[in-house]
Amino acid sequence: MIPAAAVDPAEFSAVQKRLDDIEGKVEFTNSEIQQSSGRTLGREVGILYGFLFGVLIYVAYSIIMSIV
Repeated sequence: MIPAAAVDPAEFSAVQKRLDDIEGKVEFTNSEIQQSSGRTLGREVGILYGFLFGVLIYVAYSIIMSIV
């Protein structure tokens, strides 16, 4: 036996609209969290590239100064 429930169609539509609103808010919050994580990761990668580029310039400068 499958349980069945009778619901007023207007009430069902109202509940569906509320669930859609909640789903939209959850998706927005998740997207904000992902965007924040991406921004943090991008900043850390930028710092790493800056450090590596600085080391490369230092090594090139040291090589040039040892030659001259």
